[in-house]
Amino acid sequence: MERRLDRTAILLGEEKVNQLATKTVLVCGLGGVGGTCLESLARSGVGHFIIVDFDRVEESNLNRQLLFLRADVGEPKSEAASKRLHQISENIDVVSLAEAIDEAVLKRLESFKIDFVVDAIDSPRAKAALIEHCLSHEIPFISSLGMANRLDPSLIAITTLSETKGDPLASRMRSLLRKDGVDLNEVVVAYSRETPLFRGRKLSSVMNVPSSAGLDMSFYCLQNLLK
Repeated sequence: MERRLDRTAILLGEEKVNQLATKTVLVCGLGGVGGTCLESLARSGVGHFIIVDFDRVEESNLNRQLLFLRADVGEPKSEAASKRLHQISENIDVVSLAEAIDEAVLKRLESFKIDFVVDAIDSPRAKAALIEHCLSHEIPFISSLGMANRLDPSLIAITTLSETKGDPLASRMRSLLRKDGVDLNEVVVAYSRETPLFRGRKLSSVMNVPSSAGLDMSFYCLQNLLK
């Protein structure tokens, strides 16, 4: 066991820390939610990651996205995130894909043994494809809903998609998944109970809400991995 995990072992026990080192988590979307979730899981001792994001780091990301610093601006998020994980520990195994989630990428991911999936994608159709892939392959997962245009991190909740209220993205996801016959009670989500402070095409956000969601999702993932 790595010395950096000594205090984790006091809390969880060395056996569980060693167990986490064998696990593989797929994190799709490396922004405010997915980035915080990824860093939390890495610092908690998860040993293997597949990280997917087609985007590049922009200066406007630096107000809230934990993974990135000014030197990363212009770099693919997947590459910058991989470097950050290796700065935490050179023993962390990372497969990084600078791609969008689609059927071809999901097919390629079937070659990996994935223990848990974190969905922090913005695109509703990509989210739906990933969720349906997880359900059909019996991979446990959690999906993030809308965290923009909100300020109160205490209003994040983990529930099922069927139980969400007042979230425009949740409404869109319910519509897409119902058309494909998905049972919404099987879709575990992190969502904000806070009503969006305004609606517009350009989303606003500070660190509090997306990072709070990312930490909650990390906790849910760790619980699942250690069952």
